[in-house]
Amino acid sequence: MDTETSSLYELACILADAKSEEGTAKKKRISAEEQIAARIETSATGSKTVDTGEGLKVTVKRALGYTVDIDAIRNLDIPEGVIPLKLVPSVEATYAFDVKAYENIVENHPDVAARLASCVTSKPRKASVTLKLG
Repeated sequence: MDTETSSLYELACILADAKSEEGTAKKKRISAEEQIAARIETSATGSKTVDTGEGLKVTVKRALGYTVDIDAIRNLDIPEGVIPLKLVPSVEATYAFDVKAYENIVENHPDVAARLASCVTSKPRKASVTLKLG
């Protein structure tokens, strides 16, 4: 079909078909990603690359997402050098959660981590699946 001379209706039909195909392809991709992620085990915050043996490498990466009550953390009596917050430059002083600092606290300061536990919750994010040829 020549899109230069197509009617608006014909172009709208082409667009509707393409959107439908995109939706179907997205569902298929997500299903394949979930199946691959289920077969390749990693830690909750790690990645692993597997060679399929046919010139294709598959990497699965997992991470945690955090929900944080920053005001509650600020109200805890935790030393400045250990608190997992960083001051964000802006017109007003605001704070952002520092994931690396928090993970360091969990690993190295269990007493502080226990106090932060009521202010921070984590849950697994969707696994990321990437492909690499060669």
